[in-house]
Amino acid sequence: MPQPCIARLLQIYANFVVKKPEWFGQLVYQATEMGFGPEKWSFVYALAALSLKETTWKRCQADYRRWGWSENHIMSALRQDPQCMIVSEKKLMGVMDFLVNKMGWQSETIAKYPHVFRYSLEERIIPRYLVVRVLLLKGLIKLSILSKSGKYFLDRFVNRYLSQVPQLLHVYRGKVDIQDV
Repeated sequence: MPQPCIARLLQIYANFVVKKPEWFGQLVYQATEMGFGPEKWSFVYALAALSLKETTWKRCQADYRRWGWSENHIMSALRQDPQCMIVSEKKLMGVMDFLVNKMGWQSETIAKYPHVFRYSLEERIIPRYLVVRVLLLKGLIKLSILSKSGKYFLDRFVNRYLSQVPQLLHVYRGKVDIQDV
């Protein structure tokens, strides 16, 4: 495990140091069995996810299954972003509800983008998708981007189309409903 990863592990999960070495060894074994390499940052987050109580882990799995995810979907999402297994039930259900029921995504598609669970629903997901939806409805774009930086998103999807859709910045800030555009 590279020194920066060890430092990060100790910085954000200092309680690992006071645990029994056997417990930590078991976590390392489980993480490597799942395909996480100790040389990557995701290994640190996998250890954190695996260190949770079994009830938390099972609750997350059950929540994903309620949205139709198979064991393969869950494991694929976990391998891409281990932090998807440490989100609260409220957060998980809110994000899934918005993306599936309001935006029309297929539940299984979200498994390909588990990093979405790290984003704020109110501050990032909803404003961006409202802008993207307006642009899609007006035929100005063909796809959506959630994971880019705020500046990139504003430049690429808001400022770029302000002359064609003047209310777009207000949609992004939640001041105008997309039906009013």
